Amino acid sequence: MTKIIRYRLDGEHYGELQGDEITPLEGAFPDFTPTSRPTVRLDEVTVLAPVVPGKTIGVGPNYRAHLRGNPPPPRPHYWVKPANTLLDPDGVILIPEGPPTTCHESELAVVIGRTARDVSAADAADHIFGYTCVNDVSAGLMHNPPEHLKSQYFVDGKIYDTFGPIGPWIETHLDPSDLRVRCRVNGETRQDHRTSDFIWTPAELVEFISHVVTLNPGDVIATGSPPGVAPLKPGDIVEIEVEGIGVLRNTCRKR
Repeated sequence: MTKIIRYRLDGEHYGELQGDEITPLEGAFPDFTPTSRPTVRLDEVTVLAPVVPGKTIGVGPNYRAHLRGNPPPPRPHYWVKPANTLLDPDGVILIPEGPPTTCHESELAVVIGRTARDVSAADAADHIFGYTCVNDVSAGLMHNPPEHLKSQYFVDGKIYDTFGPIGPWIETHLDPSDLRVRCRVNGETRQDHRTSDFIWTPAELVEFISHVVTLNPGDVIATGSPPGVAPLKPGDIVEIEVEGIGVLRNTCRKR
């Protein structure tokens, strides 16, 4: 497995993480080359979101557990999260006034490494750079899906500042077919499910989405959240953990 990390230490850099050691890399995402600079320790740097996406595409529903025995829809819904939502690991999620709730959504994220337009699922792997964790934070009437669908928050609830924590790094060699996805809030497990319950695989999502909008290097697809979405409140510590990747940790405070 290869972990690609973005970090701050006398400027912003990319590196390859091995254990607690970072080997610096030259170049811009996704074209990196080795460098002669010495390695640095993970605890010496500030970990940043591993990529700065031009757009993050959220999808849903994408777990069969949500269907309750009903047939899946013909295609997923899409939401576009703009650049203002991006948040680094250990950054602060700002809970806004107005929406009735702000909720966590633990998700596996696909990071695009090569321009994808009208790509087939069979060819999608050639366009995927790797995978990371994302918290697709959402505000609105999450406890009442029919009313949420009719409210302004069905779209607005995805695009508040800080509502897109990503990280802590990108795993470039990972089989996404059966990974454990968990969310803990203040140490309490809220979500715990496996990607083997996906309705659409990451490759199929790349096919669907790339036939609607071109996916560029650095773009992110949030692959959907499992059951257990629940409210966050100021003071909470929320952790998203995806098997084979790591833990994305953020705190919450009032906006």
